Amino acid sequence: MSYSKLKFNEIMSSYEDARNRNRALKDERIKQVYEKIPEIREIDNMVADISAAAAIKKIEGGTDTADSLKKIDDLSAKKRSLLQQNGFDPSFLNPVFDCPDCEDTGYINGKKCHCLKQKIIDAIYRQSDIYPKLKEENFDTFSFDYFSGETLSEMKKIHAIALNFVDSFAKTYENMLLYGNVGSGKTFITNCIAGRLIEEGYSVIYLTALRLFELINGHVFRKNDSPFDEDAYNSLFDCSLLIIDDLGTEVMNSATVTASELFQILNERGNARKSTIISSNLSLEQLKDNYTERSFSRILGGYELIRFNGDDIRLMKRRQA
Repeated sequence: MSYSKLKFNEIMSSYEDARNRNRALKDERIKQVYEKIPEIREIDNMVADISAAAAIKKIEGGTDTADSLKKIDDLSAKKRSLLQQNGFDPSFLNPVFDCPDCEDTGYINGKKCHCLKQKIIDAIYRQSDIYPKLKEENFDTFSFDYFSGETLSEMKKIHAIALNFVDSFAKTYENMLLYGNVGSGKTFITNCIAGRLIEEGYSVIYLTALRLFELINGHVFRKNDSPFDEDAYNSLFDCSLLIIDDLGTEVMNSATVTASELFQILNERGNARKSTIISSNLSLEQLKDNYTERSFSRILGGYELIRFNGDDIRLMKRRQA
């Protein structure tokens, strides 16, 4: 079983909570508008009466609804105009949804919405703690203030590459290997990319190499120990973007089997044209020493290599604090 029934019920309950919260918000907005613009209440009553009459007519065999639709369109246009004239956005009374695509149901035409897929991924990997980081580390909060000289020029190029990766994600297939000094901005950049793509509705899995290799070892050596293992492992192949942070720092138990399994994942994702981003504090030479020549050549051949040469930004921030 992929994730417990209890956990799935909790996820679906969160959708019900969202619908109730958003209905309450819309009701509050309606109350606010009715108090300020009584004419809109009259318009809503007229639209309801016209819709009810049209429905009765259709039940009785009538087919001509064009006149009713025109009246409703005219009244709706008048309503939007009144809202705007009184300082409201024309869409102020539209239905409110956390996810407009599925209207907070979790499903679109019987299939899981992207938002439900991401919630399931979060449950499987218990990675909801990443979201506070995404609020702090994103393209809007990115700053070049900690860079200078050649490093500043390099970081501007890296920033542009990351933006292009996100902007072209739907149309192109790309992989990236970010490597270089500790604290030089690799994780910040991957958080920027992850946050933006999650906002755009893509399923993103973000794992440290340590967590990933624990998962792989669980799949290979004790597959049935955890009820989450099977789906957690399968989602590594299926997610829109897989991000592996700090490759090379993991403890390599049964290294040959584990590394082989990792590169099987990367290879199958490549065959399916699903993007992967890997970050590492090690140099290319050190990474090459950690893995077989054949395995490492797969990364070199299919990934854009991006080197980070800057100093430890976290140390600089602490010094300035």
